[in-house]
Amino acid sequence: MNPSIPTPQEADNLDVIEVLEPRDFLSRLQADPRAFVLDVRRPEEYASGHLAGAQSLDWMNEELFRQGLSRLDKSLSYYVYCRSGKRSHAATQMMKSQGFEVCDMQGGILYWEELGLPLER
Repeated sequence: MNPSIPTPQEADNLDVIEVLEPRDFLSRLQADPRAFVLDVRRPEEYASGHLAGAQSLDWMNEELFRQGLSRLDKSLSYYVYCRSGKRSHAATQMMKSQGFEVCDMQGGILYWEELGLPLER
């Protein structure tokens, strides 16, 4: 199964995913006491720079991603991003279909950097 394509059952359960521009994404997660920042890029991408406090969970490694999801706390709010927004969109769709509260960042880390927002290395 391709992890970027939800099953028909998952697709039927999808609500619209909230996608926020990076500054709004940052404001929202800073104000959210239940915030969990999730970077779904590859490990080497994460190592090159990531949002403060972000945890890495590689979307492209389907088995690892599914295992990681099974360990996440569904009582938290997940703020998800990737490089450009494509992987995070697919990941948030899967997560939402499994009962997670999710928010996606528009334009990914490329847009974040374009706006001059801070990264940890």
